[in-house]
Amino acid sequence: MRLPRMLDSLEAAAWVLPCTLATAWVVMLMPRVAQANGGGRPGLGCVGCHGGGDLALSLSASPAQFDPGDEITVTLTVGGGGSVAGVFIAADTGSFTTIGGQLLAEVPAGLTHTQPKALSGGDADFVFRWRAPDSPGAVRFEVTALVGNGNGGSSGDQADEGAFDLVFGCEPAQLFYDFDGDGFGRDDSPRTACANAPPANHAPEGGDCDDTRDTVHPGAVELCNQRDDDCDVEIDEDAIPITLYPDADGDGYYGQVESTSPDVVMGCVGTPDYAGEPGDCEPGDPTKHPGAEEVCNLYDDNCDGRVDERVRPICGVGWCAREAWTCDPANCEPGPPQDESCNLLDDDCDDALDEDVQCAGGDVCIAGECRVAEAGADGGEDTTSQAVDDGATGDGTTAGSAGQDGSAAGCGCTATDPAPLPRWLLALPLGAVGRRRATRP
Repeated sequence: MRLPRMLDSLEAAAWVLPCTLATAWVVMLMPRVAQANGGGRPGLGCVGCHGGGDLALSLSASPAQFDPGDEITVTLTVGGGGSVAGVFIAADTGSFTTIGGQLLAEVPAGLTHTQPKALSGGDADFVFRWRAPDSPGAVRFEVTALVGNGNGGSSGDQADEGAFDLVFGCEPAQLFYDFDGDGFGRDDSPRTACANAPPANHAPEGGDCDDTRDTVHPGAVELCNQRDDDCDVEIDEDAIPITLYPDADGDGYYGQVESTSPDVVMGCVGTPDYAGEPGDCEPGDPTKHPGAEEVCNLYDDNCDGRVDERVRPICGVGWCAREAWTCDPANCEPGPPQDESCNLLDDDCDDALDEDVQCAGGDVCIAGECRVAEAGADGGEDTTSQAVDDGATGDGTTAGSAGQDGSAAGCGCTATDPAPLPRWLLALPLGAVGRRRATRP
């Protein structure tokens, strides 16, 4: 089973409203799929099994302007075509406090719903309190939201994700994530923070069209390398020739030995028998070079120093999942199941998490922890949106709608990569014994 590769960048859109010291700015991230769990799941990033969705997410703070150390009331509003909603909410600083009747519980990574909340007028409000740190700064609330149609299945459900920024005690500024440290960030990942204390790996300028190369950014020198170095949507216009090294296999990359060769030329990428990119671990094999697809063949195809990483056959589900020691599925044997416990793992390997777990003292299993059940599960307390006594309604509100494609479950989601790695796999070496293994220069 092949796991999807990490995308270099995410498509995103930003909605920015006039900003006071504590007005929330929102960045709606690309939605992902979600997996259902009526009791909540503690984690961002929903991967799973349901249909696409386009939810309207907004977050408001009351009061809208606040100082370091203040506790504020925050309202997250989820809107969509369905009957019930569930959420997971994380913050990168500060502390949460739940409010009675809001069907939210604290988990180690943030807040999650304890049961689905009914939509009223197409929306559901999740209200909580959050305390700011004692020094000026900014907080990012990251949200995964799900809206279900209440049919007990996955069809017709919706999921979406959003990020909301609040700034307190300082002058706000819009910043962009700058992975390669060249002073320019990607336009698809803006955030708001203190102008005089930007977070690490962020830049005040956007427009970087390749945030993995510090030589590529607006205003960079255009080199003759078949790349848009200056991010002006033109390639090699008035370009400067670069140093090219021998490339015997013609795959566009040169190796460590070739990098010391006196046989170099000045020219443009594409010159026959020469390359401008380093890192070739097999200079005599055109199928093996950085960027090549890793396949299960006991070779390091992409020259990253690992052999057959994440491409060997996997058998079994949950805790029983195992990776084959060779490329033959017949050499894969699932591990033994264990008794199911409240830990967000499929211990008994039946493709279900925490089912029929018995907690001590009458508690219930919520988001991987045994907790006291909140009133309302059996009709004792209204589960529709409820007002709170300090009125977190209008001030400091930002809203947006992320709408590409995503998926959702009725009322919960899990924090996983495209396929969660079992605990045993984390202790395995990343590579296997292979041939022709080399690291890039």
